[in-house]
Amino acid sequence: MKKLFTLTLSLLFALSAAAQATDTSVQFADKDGNIIADGSTLNLTAYESDFFGEIMVPSGLFIKNTTDQTVRITANYTITSMPSSSTFQICFPQTCVTKDRVGSYVTDQGDIAAGALRDMQTEWLPKEVGSCSVSMSIVTYKQNAITKTWVKKGDGPSVVLNFTYDPASISSVASDKAVSSVQ
Repeated sequence: MKKLFTLTLSLLFALSAAAQATDTSVQFADKDGNIIADGSTLNLTAYESDFFGEIMVPSGLFIKNTTDQTVRITANYTITSMPSSSTFQICFPQTCVTKDRVGSYVTDQGDIAAGALRDMQTEWLPKEVGSCSVSMSIVTYKQNAITKTWVKKGDGPSVVLNFTYDPASISSVASDKAVSSVQ
Protein backbone atom coordinates (compact mmCIF):
# COMPACT_ATOMS: atom_id res chain seq x y z
CA MET A 1 0.00 0.00 0.00
CA LYS A 2 2.83 2.38 0.89
CA LYS A 3 4.48 1.77 -2.51
CA LEU A 4 1.22 2.49 -4.33
CA PHE A 5 0.80 5.75 -2.41
CA THR A 6 4.41 6.77 -3.17
CA LEU A 7 4.00 5.91 -6.85
CA THR A 8 0.75 7.88 -7.07
CA LEU A 9 2.29 10.88 -5.33
CA SER A 10 5.33 10.78 -7.63
CA LEU A 11 3.05 10.65 -10.68
CA LEU A 12 1.06 13.66 -9.45
CA PHE A 13 4.26 15.68 -8.92
CA ALA A 14 5.47 14.74 -12.42
CA LEU A 15 2.16 15.75 -13.99
CA SER A 16 2.15 19.00 -12.02
CA ALA A 17 5.68 19.84 -13.18
CA ALA A 18 4.77 19.06 -16.80
CA ALA A 19 1.68 21.29 -16.57
CA GLN A 20 3.77 24.17 -15.25
CA ALA A 21 6.40 23.94 -18.01
CA THR A 22 6.66 26.92 -20.35
CA ASP A 23 4.95 26.50 -23.72
CA THR A 24 7.81 26.98 -26.20
CA SER A 25 5.74 27.02 -29.39
CA VAL A 26 6.45 30.76 -29.53
CA GLN A 27 9.57 32.53 -28.31
CA PHE A 28 10.74 36.10 -27.85
CA ALA A 29 13.39 36.92 -30.45
CA ASP A 30 15.42 39.78 -31.88
CA LYS A 31 15.00 41.17 -35.42
CA ASP A 32 17.29 38.46 -36.82
CA GLY A 33 15.23 35.64 -35.26
CA ASN A 34 17.72 34.89 -32.49
CA ILE A 35 15.82 33.50 -29.48
CA ILE A 36 15.86 35.57 -26.29
CA ALA A 37 16.01 33.27 -23.27
CA ASP A 38 12.89 32.95 -21.14
CA GLY A 39 13.18 35.19 -18.08
CA SER A 40 15.71 37.56 -19.67
CA THR A 41 15.96 41.23 -18.78
CA LEU A 42 16.48 43.58 -21.73
CA ASN A 43 18.15 46.91 -20.94
CA LEU A 44 17.12 49.34 -23.67
CA THR A 45 18.82 52.72 -24.05
CA ALA A 46 18.89 53.35 -27.81
CA TYR A 47 16.36 55.99 -28.84
CA GLU A 48 15.12 57.48 -32.08
CA SER A 49 12.47 59.85 -33.40
CA ASP A 50 9.05 58.49 -34.35
CA PHE A 51 6.93 59.64 -37.31
CA PHE A 52 5.80 62.72 -35.38
CA GLY A 53 9.27 63.82 -34.26
CA GLU A 54 8.75 62.51 -30.72
CA ILE A 55 11.42 60.51 -28.91
CA MET A 56 10.85 56.77 -28.54
CA VAL A 57 12.88 53.95 -27.04
CA PRO A 58 11.99 50.83 -29.09
CA SER A 59 12.25 47.35 -27.60
CA GLY A 60 13.35 45.59 -30.80
CA LEU A 61 11.30 42.66 -29.50
CA PHE A 62 9.82 40.09 -31.90
CA ILE A 63 7.80 36.90 -31.49
CA LYS A 64 8.93 33.78 -33.34
CA ASN A 65 6.63 30.83 -33.99
CA THR A 66 8.93 27.80 -33.62
CA THR A 67 6.34 25.30 -34.87
CA ASP A 68 5.02 24.17 -38.24
CA GLN A 69 1.48 25.27 -37.33
CA THR A 70 -0.29 28.58 -36.78
CA VAL A 71 -0.33 29.53 -33.08
CA ARG A 72 -2.90 31.79 -31.39
CA ILE A 73 -1.48 34.03 -28.66
CA THR A 74 -1.92 37.12 -26.51
CA ALA A 75 0.72 39.23 -24.81
CA ASN A 76 0.26 40.00 -21.12
CA TYR A 77 2.22 42.97 -19.87
CA THR A 78 2.59 44.86 -16.63
CA ILE A 79 4.00 48.36 -16.57
CA THR A 80 5.71 48.36 -13.19
CA SER A 81 7.20 51.85 -13.34
CA MET A 82 6.85 54.79 -15.70
CA PRO A 83 6.95 58.59 -15.33
CA SER A 84 3.47 60.11 -15.47
CA SER A 85 4.38 62.26 -18.47
CA SER A 86 5.25 59.31 -20.74
CA THR A 87 3.46 56.45 -22.51
CA PHE A 88 4.10 52.83 -23.43
CA GLN A 89 2.82 51.56 -26.77
CA ILE A 90 2.35 48.07 -28.17
CA CYS A 91 1.05 47.25 -31.66
CA PHE A 92 0.54 43.53 -31.30
CA PRO A 93 -0.80 41.28 -32.65
CA GLN A 94 -2.95 43.63 -34.77
CA THR A 95 -4.13 46.61 -32.73
CA CYS A 96 -2.00 49.49 -31.41
CA VAL A 97 -2.67 50.37 -27.78
CA THR A 98 -1.07 53.17 -25.77
CA LYS A 99 -1.00 53.16 -21.95
CA ASP A 100 -0.07 56.12 -19.79
CA ARG A 101 -0.03 54.54 -16.32
CA VAL A 102 1.31 51.66 -14.28
CA GLY A 103 -0.92 48.56 -14.46
CA SER A 104 -1.49 45.12 -15.96
CA TYR A 105 -2.84 44.73 -19.49
CA VAL A 106 -3.60 42.05 -22.11
CA THR A 107 -3.49 42.41 -25.90
CA ASP A 108 -6.15 40.99 -28.20
CA GLN A 109 -5.71 37.43 -29.40
CA GLY A 110 -3.99 36.93 -32.72
CA ASP A 111 -2.49 34.23 -34.89
CA ILE A 112 1.15 33.84 -35.84
CA ALA A 113 1.80 31.74 -38.94
CA ALA A 114 4.03 28.68 -38.81
CA GLY A 115 7.69 29.66 -38.61
CA ALA A 116 6.87 33.39 -38.72
CA LEU A 117 8.81 36.17 -37.02
CA ARG A 118 6.62 39.12 -36.06
CA ASP A 119 7.64 42.53 -34.70
CA MET A 120 5.86 43.31 -31.41
CA GLN A 121 6.25 47.04 -32.12
CA THR A 122 6.69 47.94 -28.47
CA GLU A 123 8.21 51.22 -27.43
CA TRP A 124 8.37 53.66 -24.58
CA LEU A 125 7.65 57.31 -25.45
CA PRO A 126 9.37 59.45 -22.81
CA LYS A 127 8.76 63.18 -22.45
CA GLU A 128 11.77 63.67 -20.18
CA VAL A 129 14.84 61.88 -18.84
CA GLY A 130 13.83 58.78 -16.91
CA SER A 131 13.07 55.09 -17.09
CA CYS A 132 10.22 52.66 -17.60
CA SER A 133 9.99 48.98 -16.67
CA VAL A 134 7.59 46.48 -18.28
CA SER A 135 7.21 42.74 -17.61
CA MET A 136 5.88 40.88 -20.63
CA SER A 137 4.73 37.30 -21.18
CA ILE A 138 2.99 35.30 -23.88
CA VAL A 139 -0.06 33.08 -23.46
CA THR A 140 -0.92 30.43 -26.05
CA TYR A 141 -4.42 29.19 -26.90
CA LYS A 142 -6.00 26.12 -28.47
CA GLN A 143 -9.44 25.71 -29.96
CA ASN A 144 -11.91 23.49 -28.11
CA ALA A 145 -12.96 20.83 -30.62
CA ILE A 146 -16.55 20.73 -29.36
CA THR A 147 -17.42 24.35 -28.57
CA LYS A 148 -15.01 25.91 -31.13
CA THR A 149 -14.02 28.50 -28.50
CA TRP A 150 -10.42 29.41 -27.77
CA VAL A 151 -9.14 28.26 -24.37
CA LYS A 152 -5.79 28.80 -22.71
CA LYS A 153 -3.24 26.20 -23.74
CA GLY A 154 -0.30 27.43 -21.68
CA ASP A 155 1.98 30.16 -20.50
CA GLY A 156 4.75 31.05 -22.89
CA PRO A 157 8.05 32.78 -22.20
CA SER A 158 8.47 36.05 -20.33
CA VAL A 159 10.92 38.97 -20.42
CA VAL A 160 11.46 42.22 -18.55
CA LEU A 161 11.99 45.41 -20.56
CA ASN A 162 13.95 48.16 -18.80
CA PHE A 163 13.82 51.34 -20.89
CA THR A 164 16.08 54.29 -20.07
CA TYR A 165 16.10 57.68 -21.75
CA ASP A 166 19.00 59.97 -20.91
CA PRO A 167 20.53 61.74 -23.94
CA ALA A 168 23.41 63.01 -21.81
CA SER A 169 24.67 59.47 -21.17
CA ILE A 170 24.41 58.23 -24.77
CA SER A 171 26.92 59.43 -27.33
CA SER A 172 24.75 58.81 -30.40
CA VAL A 173 21.24 57.92 -31.39
CA ALA A 174 20.89 54.29 -32.45
CA SER A 175 18.41 53.26 -35.08
CA ASP A 176 19.14 49.55 -35.53
CA LYS A 177 16.97 48.55 -32.52
CA ALA A 178 19.77 46.46 -31.00
CA VAL A 179 18.70 44.47 -27.95
CA SER A 180 21.09 43.76 -25.12
CA SER A 181 20.07 40.78 -23.03
CA VAL A 182 21.05 40.09 -19.46
CA GLN A 183 19.95 36.91 -17.68
